[in-house]
Amino acid sequence: MDQLTSMRTFAMIASQRSFIRAAEKLNLAPSVISKQLSALEKHLGILLVERTTRVVKLTEVGELYLARCKHILAEVDDTEAMITKQTGQLRGTLKLNAPPGFAHRHIAPHLALFLKEYPDIIVDMTTAENDAPHVLTTADIHIKISETHTASGIQMRVLASNRRMLTASPDYLAEYGVPETVEDLNDHQLVTLDYGHRNNDWHFRTDTGALETFRADGHVRLDNGDALLRTALNGGGLCMLPSYIAGRHIASGALMTVMDTSIDEHTPLHALWRENNHRLPKIQAFLDFLTQIFGKTPYWDVQTDDNKEAFERASK
Repeated sequence: MDQLTSMRTFAMIASQRSFIRAAEKLNLAPSVISKQLSALEKHLGILLVERTTRVVKLTEVGELYLARCKHILAEVDDTEAMITKQTGQLRGTLKLNAPPGFAHRHIAPHLALFLKEYPDIIVDMTTAENDAPHVLTTADIHIKISETHTASGIQMRVLASNRRMLTASPDYLAEYGVPETVEDLNDHQLVTLDYGHRNNDWHFRTDTGALETFRADGHVRLDNGDALLRTALNGGGLCMLPSYIAGRHIASGALMTVMDTSIDEHTPLHALWRENNHRLPKIQAFLDFLTQIFGKTPYWDVQTDDNKEAFERASK
């Protein structure tokens, strides 16, 4: 249990006198804040809130605890603000959540550099493909690779461009030929994600500019991007891969791309965070760091003198 987060949730419930209104303010489901409150009560061994169908009322000890919570939370916020303002040195824990394929390739290789600049920050990163709305109850930053819309109380930043490319090994293309039209794909071995996965819908632009969707039904179906990559590298078939996974293999010639001019697959990498998070200075520092590392054109798409060091770190 993150006790500070639970204390903030309890304070919001108390101020709003309603689980629903508190959930709206925190941009969380009422069930999530109810679980956080229950965990806090279990941790303390006391009942803080009397729950009824119409009103939220604090117990006597809950009123006493609320006063202490407000004092503690204010002290935490004031202390972090003072340290940042007076020393410019950020400290404490920063919790991240990101998809494993991206986190392992393009976040983890750069963490040592970030920690040299901010030695008093502890980075706590979990990796999961997670679109659940409650992720930001446990993570300060949630990185997503999908169509993303903001909600009340949530901020978003685009970290880098991202495109998907249809790839195959040179050996596979030499044996089976290079597809030139969407119809040609029906005659090829396809490597895809699980049956019915949304990323098995491949999008193409026709000569007239219309968008055409090809639903890829794989001869090989796998559950993550790394498995797709390894299969494609070893001649398993045509595979739609994001550039952040396939980029360096395309640069080396281990993979080749096909149908580049007609593919329409663009989904930027987004970072989401809560507006009222007390770790906001650390969040901004980390996002600024990643944005600088990735640049306007990320190193996994184009290698230049400016991003050479970042590309080399990610290639180890």
